Amino acid sequence: MTKFITVALIGLLAFPVLAGPKTASTKPRASRKAPTGAAAIANVLRSRKITIDLKSAPLEQFIKYVRVVSGLNIVVLKARIEKDGGDADAIEISLKVKDVRVGDALKLALEGKELGLKIKGNVLLITSKKDALGKPVLKIYSVAHLMVPIRDFPARDMHIYPSNYEPPEEPEEVVNTTYESSEELAELVRNFTGKDTWENEGVTISVFRRHLFVRTYPHVHREIANLFARLPH
Repeated sequence: MTKFITVALIGLLAFPVLAGPKTASTKPRASRKAPTGAAAIANVLRSRKITIDLKSAPLEQFIKYVRVVSGLNIVVLKARIEKDGGDADAIEISLKVKDVRVGDALKLALEGKELGLKIKGNVLLITSKKDALGKPVLKIYSVAHLMVPIRDFPARDMHIYPSNYEPPEEPEEVVNTTYESSEELAELVRNFTGKDTWENEGVTISVFRRHLFVRTYPHVHREIANLFARLPH
């Protein structure tokens, strides 16, 4: 009997241990990376809201407050502002707003003070309006598709006439065009994009056949692209 029990135990130990159902790994999943650099700053400017109530506050005091409530790393480029004819120490901010986006609050505060914003790395820079615009860039726009004739193809009238009826002569087909010339489109661009920038040094717009040669700032090029996308063609 003892011999039988011993053999049975050896047999049980020889079988592999059956594993239970696999449990979910306790290792934490990698969290989605938060946007960094320019993307992170742009996200804060668009989404985070702040409340400001300041009257005749020095620019530096205003920026310190925005740094705290927004979490942004903001730097005032005093040397560049002075180079372009401004005085950062003499600028005062008066602004009273409630629950507005950070970007809108900054635009309201800097409006009319020849100051602008630009992003460099992880820093939001307060600089002169001229510096914030950047350097003019040349782009060529083909506008041939905006001057294609628009033809009207009306359906014929379905009427029953007597056998001796003579129909009147059909009127000549009227052919319209969206825009008559590249010059007309160039003037349209000047009127509806790049507010107060077309007289700046280095900014130009010229016409060659059905192309516009435009040298202007990156944000104005985006405005031009949006304008052309909305025009009928």
